[in-house]
Amino acid sequence: MTKPYALLLSLAVVGGLASTAHAHGLTKPQHGGVVQMNGETLFELVRTPNGVSLYVIDEDEPVAASGMTAKLSVSAQGKRTDIPMTAGKGNQFFAPGVKIAPGSNVSVQVVDKATGARYGATFNIK
Repeated sequence: MTKPYALLLSLAVVGGLASTAHAHGLTKPQHGGVVQMNGETLFELVRTPNGVSLYVIDEDEPVAASGMTAKLSVSAQGKRTDIPMTAGKGNQFFAPGVKIAPGSNVSVQVVDKATGARYGATFNIK
């Protein structure tokens, strides 16, 4: 292989690695919760003494909660409970007063009001 072709090949490989690294730039919790990814959508579940919050980011951009509906499905000790969430500010959904015990499995489902598209993730609470 000649030098120009080797250089082009090297640049293509490095460029491909750089774009892969930025595909999911926001994978760390931004609000002190736990994060799950589903495709390009990031879900952050936050448990507080006041309830449970869910933050949704799609392709590194916050999703407006006002245009979506959200619910939690909590499975613990053989029982499943569905809990609707209310839209908060920005990309936050909130379920006031909800407590999630360690060992629970939590599924979240978000539905786009305009298109009906559904997004979701599952969390194993430790």
